[in-house]
Amino acid sequence: MKKIDLGYTIQLLANAAVVVSIIVLAIQVRQGNVAQRESTTQSVVSNYIASLERLTDNAEVACIYVRGAQNYGSLSGSERLRFSAFYMSTYYQLQEMHRLAGQAAIDADTWSGFNSLLYETTTYPGVREWWTQRRDWFSASFQAYIDDLMRVSSPVDTYLFRDDADSACV
Repeated sequence: MKKIDLGYTIQLLANAAVVVSIIVLAIQVRQGNVAQRESTTQSVVSNYIASLERLTDNAEVACIYVRGAQNYGSLSGSERLRFSAFYMSTYYQLQEMHRLAGQAAIDADTWSGFNSLLYETTTYPGVREWWTQRRDWFSASFQAYIDDLMRVSSPVDTYLFRDDADSACV
């Protein structure tokens, strides 16, 4: 074998090694991205579930939620504070999920479920009323997103929230 042929062969093998290294690195990065997305998804879902526990663990808060979803303005001052604090907490979490979903940093199927949840909550008359008073506390992109959800949906009738048999909320 000539020296020139040997040099080309060595150069070809070196180039092939570089290509293989790049492929292996790309696979590792992709696996890391998938693991990061799964971890982020689990974290945001766990945080959201923790905030929902306030409704299930406290009948008074649950009643405020039900009445506030019907008519935010009819709540007393302290009830509006509690309702607003609940929605601030959950909507800040949902705003973060919305941002992460836009970056494909959380699982798309999981975001789809939360998107449906947001769509539904924006049909509640009391939430719409609360949103008009608090929307400026959120990012411009989240404001536009929620405003679009409200634009394409109609408010539900308040009877969906009324439960005359619920003595805990009387």
